[in-house]
Amino acid sequence: MLISVVIPMYNEEKNVRKAITELTDTLRGYGEEFELIFSDDGSTDGCAGTVSEYTQSHPEIRLLCHPVNRGKGAAVRDGMLASHGEYTVFTDCDLAYGAESVVDILRALRTGENDIVIGSRTLHPDGYGGYTAMRRFISKNYLNLIKAASGFSHSDSQCGLKGFTAAAAKKIFSLCEIDGFAFDLEVLMLAERLGYKVGEIPVSVLTHAEHTSKVRLLPDAICMLTDISRIKKRLRLLDSPYSEPPSDTKDT
Repeated sequence: MLISVVIPMYNEEKNVRKAITELTDTLRGYGEEFELIFSDDGSTDGCAGTVSEYTQSHPEIRLLCHPVNRGKGAAVRDGMLASHGEYTVFTDCDLAYGAESVVDILRALRTGENDIVIGSRTLHPDGYGGYTAMRRFISKNYLNLIKAASGFSHSDSQCGLKGFTAAAAKKIFSLCEIDGFAFDLEVLMLAERLGYKVGEIPVSVLTHAEHTSKVRLLPDAICMLTDISRIKKRLRLLDSPYSEPPSDTKDT
């Protein structure tokens, strides 16, 4: 069985070698064939060149590149659609939740109980352990804002660790349009609308992870609310839980 791990990256030179080493070692220990897909979103710091060097001697490592920065959602989407695995997980390049959490997601998927399994910091007693007090406050209230605006039912839409069966990944990401941080929410709202089963497992931000947020609270909150409105509009236009979106409903 082949499993895929998608790693979006934007100027991650300080983290990429560690990500390659830890993910490779952990997945080899898991005992299944795997591919690592690094989806570079127009980085300017050389991290794409680093990954390219590894691909010469590591056939399990692949590199996708955007010539310009488009957003994390675009990078994840391209990686997920390019994946070949029976199960596909995406996680951040800083491995904020640890490489072992990727295996935890895979194990949860392989029970067959859910089509999608997402990490949740809220469900873990020390889920925000790697955050400062201010970052913890901002993150929790950001999630509350998203849940109130979207009606999303699960506990942590924005955790950067999510896994999918191949069928769910290809279907959902082929319909996604959001390039920014709201892409996580778009993915999960589409999943619910399409009838996929979504499960959660508790995860914790590691205290030693080099977790530097790229979120800017006020501008990104405004952008998130705008994108939520777009997502809800698209979902209302779907005729049934299994219909394709009309071709003329894409935002311009």
